[in-house]
Amino acid sequence: MMKEIKINENDNDQRLDRFLVKFFPNATKSFLMKMLRKKNIVLNGKKASGDERILTGDVIKVFFSDETFEKFCEAPKRFNPNIIDLNIVYEDENIAIIDKDEGVLSHATKDGFEKNVVDSFIKYLIDKKEFSPRNENTFRPALANRLDRNTKGLLIGCKNYEALKEMTKLIKDRKINKYYKTIVKGNFDVDETFEVNYEKNEKKNMMKLSDDGSEMITHFKSIYMKNNFTELEVLLLTGKTHQIRFHLKTLKHPIVGDRKYGDAAINARLANIINNQLLYSYKISFPELDGFFNYLSNKEFYAHNWATYDKVKEVLLK
Repeated sequence: MMKEIKINENDNDQRLDRFLVKFFPNATKSFLMKMLRKKNIVLNGKKASGDERILTGDVIKVFFSDETFEKFCEAPKRFNPNIIDLNIVYEDENIAIIDKDEGVLSHATKDGFEKNVVDSFIKYLIDKKEFSPRNENTFRPALANRLDRNTKGLLIGCKNYEALKEMTKLIKDRKINKYYKTIVKGNFDVDETFEVNYEKNEKKNMMKLSDDGSEMITHFKSIYMKNNFTELEVLLLTGKTHQIRFHLKTLKHPIVGDRKYGDAAINARLANIINNQLLYSYKISFPELDGFFNYLSNKEFYAHNWATYDKVKEVLLK
């Protein structure tokens, strides 16, 4: 049996082999490459090697039995009933900037249907008739950045493939400034960029110092100091797991409330207000941009005030 896959704008301008891996997630890449060599998969009626770039309007023909085709395709995703109302601070035809609450996952977990921003964003777009899963080959709306479950603040949701590709590149190239606020232990009078090398302790899901590890780069600027606590503005220059939390621990100024890297005595003192890190992605700013997102040049977007943050600030810095 022959099946046709028509390339649409959300599949445009990517390598054929990468598209096939996404379209047939239950098949190995080696199997798919073998099918290309044997011309069981062809592009626009011709033999393909896999490194061709597919474009809108291209047609991939797949000569699999129905049983084989279905076996290698992804099973339809079950609906997640735990959808949340999104707090959107900005939206256009390409992106939505979402203010995530603390305690909510950015992405879905593998095994469960917990509340998360991605599933809720997809449902939001389906309801607005801006996204139809049945009309897509591989694309699903996605986030260009992520936040830990217990970090509140701004996420950038991308509605189409071009937006996701371009926004991810801007973040990778450090063209977008992501600012956080936090309160830390000790007087930390600072306006400086710090670098540290780290590796991950997989068993504990924690970072540790390592001369041979990856590099974290973070800029810290003090806002206010009192009672041996400091409110900081933090600018991420790299985007690593637990970056701000771990970096501040290494500087001996742990974030209040942080159960992994924080001070147990301070955390106990604040237990009636907060049980996790007091970390708040409060601002995203775009510099002068060329190309796809030039219309966002010099714009800034802010998260809404966080009541928990204000309560902790009142207790520690009054």
